[in-house]
Amino acid sequence: MNASLFSENTIADPFPLLNRLREEDPVHWDAGLGTWLVTRHEDVSYLLRHPELFSSEIYVRDGGLDLPLDAADRPLVDWCASFRRHEVIQSDPPHHQRLRAELRERFSPRYLETHWRDQVRGTVARLLIRVEATGRMDVMHDLAVRLPFIIITEMLGIPTQDREPLWEQANNRLASLMSLKADRFRRSAEGIRITSDYLEHQIDARLECPAPDLLGLLTEAERVGRYSREEVQANAQLLIDAGFVTTIDLICNGTLALLRHRDQWELLTADPSGLSASTTEECLRFDPPVPLSYRIATQDIELRRRRIAQGQRVTWAIAAANRDPRVFPMPDSFDVRRSPNRHLSLGAGIHFCLGQYLARMEGQEVFSALASRFPALRLAVDVVEYEAVRGVHHLKSLPVAWD
Repeated sequence: MNASLFSENTIADPFPLLNRLREEDPVHWDAGLGTWLVTRHEDVSYLLRHPELFSSEIYVRDGGLDLPLDAADRPLVDWCASFRRHEVIQSDPPHHQRLRAELRERFSPRYLETHWRDQVRGTVARLLIRVEATGRMDVMHDLAVRLPFIIITEMLGIPTQDREPLWEQANNRLASLMSLKADRFRRSAEGIRITSDYLEHQIDARLECPAPDLLGLLTEAERVGRYSREEVQANAQLLIDAGFVTTIDLICNGTLALLRHRDQWELLTADPSGLSASTTEECLRFDPPVPLSYRIATQDIELRRRRIAQGQRVTWAIAAANRDPRVFPMPDSFDVRRSPNRHLSLGAGIHFCLGQYLARMEGQEVFSALASRFPALRLAVDVVEYEAVRGVHHLKSLPVAWD
């Protein structure tokens, strides 16, 4: 396989390769990328539920040097790692539980339903009203990019006038995780530094005058000694990044799947509110926003008669596990009424996605609103293109029309 994971064809459609590996070589060594690729649902689920065997401390233990890097940028790898090691998703027990505990209540289903459902619904409506009379839009740029970023920055308490620069720096920060280019760590370091400078003032202001927003919650954790300043900075930036990038792909990939399966779109338009939840789950399963993710083996492990050595990278292929015929009947079919739906797109175990309920809520409101407002929605292009990035399945654009 080697680097074919990042070939143009596989980036656009990873499923043929991943499905073949799942059936023929479910624990596959990719020498070109220096990683084990795990593809069966049972094995991915096992990996996710055993953090003592598979560490999330990717930057600390590994460095991410699996792709070409500009020589002058090598010191930035360690610099970025020293920052990101404070993130809740880059931590192992017991630090993981301590960091996550501060945020758990604000991302609980009850809290989000009570405080943010109406806000999400209203934001979706306002975004769609802006384009309704035109009869067309780009789902990526007019809706998917805007909605989750508006919501997460409002949750953090970021003033409206300050958001655009933060969006630009979030894209830079994500380069070290997603970009295939040799300058990725330079861009990531720039995003971290500029946003850190901005957040320092916001954090200090909340230390002087507490606020009820998410950034105020993290600042209070620092004030009472449960978080360090580095942990406040890292997790505030993580919330910005994770709060919008994967939801963008849920919305775009899901809308594309619906419009390519007209029978399923018609089912949704007949009952938008009743099917919005199961539609969102099937969109997550069928074309997951994050098709691949990583862990580091903490000891020698045998999995399906393959010896994974301590310190080796292990890539778990969510996109393959979500189409495992051992778990999902007719796994390559898109079915908005699928039940049960045991997809792994939001993780499992202690690292089960902290923002899962918010992402689900945003997906539900988008798919319900599109089906209600624009039942004649259709693709406005014959071919869609994907960005050459890793870690996410990311469209360049998604033009649609309903005129």
